[in-house]
Amino acid sequence: MNGLLKTPAGLIGAQLIALVVIILLWWGAAIAAVLPPAVLPTPYAVGRAFAELVTDSVYWAAIGNTLIGALQGFVAAIIVGIPVGMLTGRSRFAEESGRFLVEFGRSFPTIALLPVLVLILGATTPMKAVVVFTATLFPLIIQVQHGARRIEPSITETIQAYRIPPMLRVVKVVLPTAAPFIATGIKLAATVSVLVSLGVEVLGGVPGVGRQLTMAQQDGAPDFAFAYIFTAGVLGFGVNAIVGLLRDKLVRWDTADTEE
Repeated sequence: MNGLLKTPAGLIGAQLIALVVIILLWWGAAIAAVLPPAVLPTPYAVGRAFAELVTDSVYWAAIGNTLIGALQGFVAAIIVGIPVGMLTGRSRFAEESGRFLVEFGRSFPTIALLPVLVLILGATTPMKAVVVFTATLFPLIIQVQHGARRIEPSITETIQAYRIPPMLRVVKVVLPTAAPFIATGIKLAATVSVLVSLGVEVLGGVPGVGRQLTMAQQDGAPDFAFAYIFTAGVLGFGVNAIVGLLRDKLVRWDTADTEE
């Protein structure tokens, strides 16, 4: 049995079997009315609702709104987080000076900003992007810091001995060393950005998949609500898979697990 999992076909087969088992258990629970139909629809009802949604322009507009808000905050976090992480990772003074702010930002529940941001910016996509930016910035900074510190002491001594200019040092030594950690931080930030975007839409009523999910629940349409939940899962999984593939192609020399 373990030998089958070592082949791509065997792994895919095992995953499909697990998926079928879950669907059958779900169907059995729905038929047995373990929960009321208004709470737990059958897989068939959800599939029918999903088939109806994919032909509706509102559905695709909601997906676009979710991804746009996530992308805006995500790109802003990369633009700010990578330079700050490189600076604080290579300079002890800068790292110690900003340590409290970074640790506080990483621990702060960004969703707590939602009421204030709604009052300032309204239930809009820019407001969603700000929350996504706040949620992804500090974990990305910390990941980049880890990468910037990974230069071997012998390499640092060689750089100093040959008096290599700072800019050349960054381009030829620091960035290649830190690249696997930067790529991993970007991958984590991409996934978090989608999840936070969906959460803001559910709680703040911002246009997107999360808002449509909430509206389906309020309208007493659990099948459509489950279809939107499935859509949210596909979005998160898809973004994670795409960024993971890009990471593997761009950082081919890294074979170790760099997530910390």
